[in-house]
Amino acid sequence: MCEKDPDRHARPRIVLPCALLLTCLALFLTIVPVGLTGAHLTREQPDPAIMKIIGEVNESELWNTTYNLQAIPTRVFESEGNREAGEYLYARLAGIPGLDVEFQGGELNNVVATLPGSGNASSELVIVGAHYDSTSSDPARAPGATDNACGVAIVMELARVMSGHSFDRTVQFAFWNAEEVGSYGSIDYATHVMDTGVPVVLYLNYDSACYDPENRFVLDIMYDSGSADIAALMADHNTLYGTNFTLTRNRHACESDHTSFQALGFPALMTHSEGHGPAHTPEDTIDHVSSGYMVENARLGLSVLAKVAGPRDAGEGAAIPKAPTAG
Repeated sequence: MCEKDPDRHARPRIVLPCALLLTCLALFLTIVPVGLTGAHLTREQPDPAIMKIIGEVNESELWNTTYNLQAIPTRVFESEGNREAGEYLYARLAGIPGLDVEFQGGELNNVVATLPGSGNASSELVIVGAHYDSTSSDPARAPGATDNACGVAIVMELARVMSGHSFDRTVQFAFWNAEEVGSYGSIDYATHVMDTGVPVVLYLNYDSACYDPENRFVLDIMYDSGSADIAALMADHNTLYGTNFTLTRNRHACESDHTSFQALGFPALMTHSEGHGPAHTPEDTIDHVSSGYMVENARLGLSVLAKVAGPRDAGEGAAIPKAPTAG
C-alpha cells in the first residue's frame, strides 16, 4: 500500500526569480507527460484490435475474484490464509489455457504466469502485477478488499482476457507476496530478472486501485523518469479508449512493488485511487470497492499492456473457467 505524502500541504512557499521560474517550467515540460490532467487530446485513432481486447473485460469476473479473496479472513504474510490465497491464485491461473504457471521465490510464494510471445520480440517481457498479501490493525481480520484484493482481481482478469490473444512480446501476470512487510516478493523477482538479463520493457503495478466512494473518477499515475513515456501513453489511451479518468501524477509517496523494478532501472509505473479508504483495517471489505472504477482501471491498463506487447490478432477470447460466483 502507498502512504499519502504527509508534507504535501505543509511545504513552505518559495518565491523564485522570473528567469529561474521559466527555466523550471521548461524542464517540467520536458519530463512530465502532457495530458495527466485528462485534458490531453490525441489525433491517433483507436486500434480495432485493442478495442476488441479491452471490450472483453468482465465486471462480474472482477467482482467475484475480489469477493473470494477478501472472504479469506486474513492474508497476512506467512499466515494460513496467505497460503490459501496463493494456492487459489495458482489454481485459477492453471485453469487458463496457454499460460505457464509457477510458484516463485521459495517461501515468498510469488505466483507468476507467463503468456509466451509469438513475434520477433518474444524474448522481451511485459509484466503486470499486484500484491496478494494483506495487513490490518488486527492481523486476524485483514480482508484487504481495496488493498489489494481488487488489484489482484484486475491482474487475474487481464490474464484471462490476454490469454485469448497473441502478442509479439511475452507477457507475465504476477501476484507478489510480502509487499506489506517490505515488498520482498517483487524485489526477489525483479532481481532474478535482472540477473538473467531478460529485457523488461514495461512493469505495470496495481495497488489500492479501486476506491472511489464519491464517483470522482480521479486516478493517480505513479512513475519516474524511466517510465515517463509509458505514463504519457496511458494519458493518451485514457482519451483514446474512453476511460475518461481525471489523471493526476505522483500524488502519493509510495513504496509499492513498482519501486522494486524502478530501483533496477526497469520502466515501471502504478495506478492508484485518489484516496486510501479503510485500507489496513478490519473494515476493508468488498462494500468499499468501486466496481465501475475497477472496470475502467482494468480497461485502461489493458489498453497500454496490449499496445506495448504488440497484438498480433483480434482473437475470439479464451474459453476458460470463470471465477467462482461470489455469495
